[in-house]
Amino acid sequence: MSDLDPRKDLETTGKSKILNREIFYKGQTIIEQDSSSNRAFYIESGTVEISVRENQHSVSISTLGAGEIFGEMGLISHEPRSASAKAIEDTTVTIITEDMLNKRIEAISDKAIRKLIRVLIERLTQSNKGQLLHYKNLAEFQDRVIGLMNKANTGITKSKRAAFRDEAEPLLAQLEALLDKYNS
Repeated sequence: MSDLDPRKDLETTGKSKILNREIFYKGQTIIEQDSSSNRAFYIESGTVEISVRENQHSVSISTLGAGEIFGEMGLISHEPRSASAKAIEDTTVTIITEDMLNKRIEAISDKAIRKLIRVLIERLTQSNKGQLLHYKNLAEFQDRVIGLMNKANTGITKSKRAAFRDEAEPLLAQLEALLDKYNS
């Protein structure tokens, strides 16, 4: 049994407590980005995709499976959900309430460690936003290149294509060199 499993405490303390379970079917949204954060989820079985979106752009930031937790960031930060979660396959989860998570965090006697947890949550949130911005910029660049290719394909007559190719090839070589510069 994983240290993250909320059922673990029940076994070690012998306390009788009812934990809520839910089943989410393949393709079902479990958490919607920007919704209120009122619980986290421990995955008993199944797989969950975590993604972040901005406007029409969305990027998958992780895939989680049995023994992992998601939704905890909002509970710790008391902020709206920073990401969405969707069942990739039929998934069974145990619900972790805000009270349950706070009791565990408050049980950490070192205040610096509790503060560090909150700082790491904030940094991870900012990292996710940065990753989304990078993906958005790349998608916009790709759309622009595709638009240019379509314009060249449909807008240049056959008689001018050879001249266009001769002029464009050095520019493409410069673009490729620029891409190589930033890829290394």
